[in-house]
Amino acid sequence: MRNSLIVILLFLIGISANAQSHNEQVTVEGTYAPQIQKSERITKTPDITENDFNIPNYEINTEDYIYNYNIDLEPVSPLTYTQKNDYVTTNNFLKAGLGTRVSPDFLFRHYSNPTKRMSLGIGVTHNSTWLGMKNYENAKYMNNEFRLSMTNRFSQLQLHSYVNYHYDMYFLNNDFNDQARKIHSLNAGVNANNNKSSYMSLYDEFALDYSYSGIQGGMQENFLKFNAHLEHTNSWFRSKDNMQTLSLDLNAELDNIEQTLFIIAANPHLAFDGEFYNLHLGFRVDAKTNSTSVGGIYPDIKGSLYLFERNFEFYAGLGGKTKINSLKEILSENPFIISDLTKIAEFDYEKTKFDFQGGLKLKVLNMINGHVGVRYRKIGNKVFYVSSLTQPNTFDLILNNCHVFNFYADLHVKINDKIKVVGDFAYNNYDFIKARMTDDFPAIIAHAWYKPKVEFALRGVYKYNNKWNFNIATYFEGKRYALTDLTKYENDYYFDGIRELKPICDIQLGCDYNFRDDLSFYAEVKNLIHNKYQIYYGYPSYGFQMFLGFKYRF
Repeated sequence: MRNSLIVILLFLIGISANAQSHNEQVTVEGTYAPQIQKSERITKTPDITENDFNIPNYEINTEDYIYNYNIDLEPVSPLTYTQKNDYVTTNNFLKAGLGTRVSPDFLFRHYSNPTKRMSLGIGVTHNSTWLGMKNYENAKYMNNEFRLSMTNRFSQLQLHSYVNYHYDMYFLNNDFNDQARKIHSLNAGVNANNNKSSYMSLYDEFALDYSYSGIQGGMQENFLKFNAHLEHTNSWFRSKDNMQTLSLDLNAELDNIEQTLFIIAANPHLAFDGEFYNLHLGFRVDAKTNSTSVGGIYPDIKGSLYLFERNFEFYAGLGGKTKINSLKEILSENPFIISDLTKIAEFDYEKTKFDFQGGLKLKVLNMINGHVGVRYRKIGNKVFYVSSLTQPNTFDLILNNCHVFNFYADLHVKINDKIKVVGDFAYNNYDFIKARMTDDFPAIIAHAWYKPKVEFALRGVYKYNNKWNFNIATYFEGKRYALTDLTKYENDYYFDGIRELKPICDIQLGCDYNFRDDLSFYAEVKNLIHNKYQIYYGYPSYGFQMFLGFKYRF
């Protein structure tokens, strides 16, 4: 019986094997009638409004707080239209409008490629307000900008040159408020970098930048910067996924205001780039010259750990540097400073003795980008602003040695092709060591003057359809403190009060209606809730404002 079962089993296996090896081909003969689906002509032109759908570029700056109360609801990035010539492309964008308080708003941008190797850009911007406010009759301003840039591409070299000129005008809220403060600034430079490796596979970049800043009838500054970057990549340490990059950064700054300030820095470093990590090891050496001629040596260490195909990045870094406190930087932050900082040499250099950063960056499903981080710095000679002792409603400078702690977070969410939201948050804490001023009197350092502890920004864009786009931008800034009020005792002035400035809450709305592919109309509302906050003491923001205008692309 047992033998019979074995025979039967072997018989069945043979049948199965034979069936599996059998290959049968079937050929079907007949007529084939191919059919081409009816096509429809694409009549829709490129959607030029797509560029208006970008999130406004407003970031909370944890490095140094500079509040721009005119939040840009729409960064302009026009399309490029190809002409009959293969290499000549041109694009022109014009934005013009008028707001309440007689506030013209004008912007023109031109982009072109005159040759295959050349790109050209021209820009003109104007915005101003000419009606005052109650109790601030001369609360007017005007900003003008002209930009010219050119890029030339050669076989192994790319050369970029630029010229930017600013002419701004503000009215000071004091006994001389019938006189406008005129500020001129010029910025020109050139940078070059290799498209291909040169001798010994050495890549290099060079940049030279000149800037002029000055108050008409007051202080003038000439500022020159030079930067060079050299790098060589190789695999000195054998590894399947590891490459090493040896680099050298050279920096030099020359500032001529009241006296000549000069600083030079060298920063050699070695970077290891692997599949799951990046490690940057180096140091920075600064040498400066003035009446004291003191420099510094700082670590330059950074590292990142990548997880989940680089969707998660944990990073940390340690550094420091010395920089010049330039007039250009000061005027961009506060245009209402006194016109003659006679002791400007006393606040020449800001020295970040210790700088630690760490945090997490993440990406989720190409829909969410997030960043959470902390920063701790020990800074010498950091600039703050207090009311001037000699010129009412202008500001003098105070130098603080302080410890600064920042916590910051941002979140970018793309819900779908129609809705995008960006949020930023920052917490800033200042711990002071000592302070000195540009004039000979005791300095008060009870607070970080005009620096908020809390900042929050929220921006959103909603593309309803091909005709309608909507924008919203909200900025909140916690309470700030100002050192104000002057008391004269005999021949000396003294500060007599500390003012708490109310929080800033600015909500702005924008709407675009695309009338044609090349023409659209816009409406903007600024300071929707009519919050009467002060940017600097004695200089309030405008209340509710509305703008109407058009945008033309050609």
